[in-house]
Amino acid sequence: MKHFEEVSGAGWRALTARERDVIHPVAEGKSNKFIAMELGISMRTVEAHRARIFYKMGVRNAVQLAREVCTNPEPQ
Repeated sequence: MKHFEEVSGAGWRALTARERDVIHPVAEGKSNKFIAMELGISMRTVEAHRARIFYKMGVRNAVQLAREVCTNPEPQ
């Protein structure tokens, strides 16, 4: 497993499949509760994914994440 130092700010390539499912609703400003209901997972799980997404994308909040998603879309 990669060390946290190697993953911080790594961007899209460091995200898991589930984190990729969560990143767009977070960037759209949807609540953790709403995302949890949409994906059929617990709100606590969404919170954990959200925290790891922020870390891996090198952002501190949802506004910065939205800006990052818009300026650097997911590679195909």
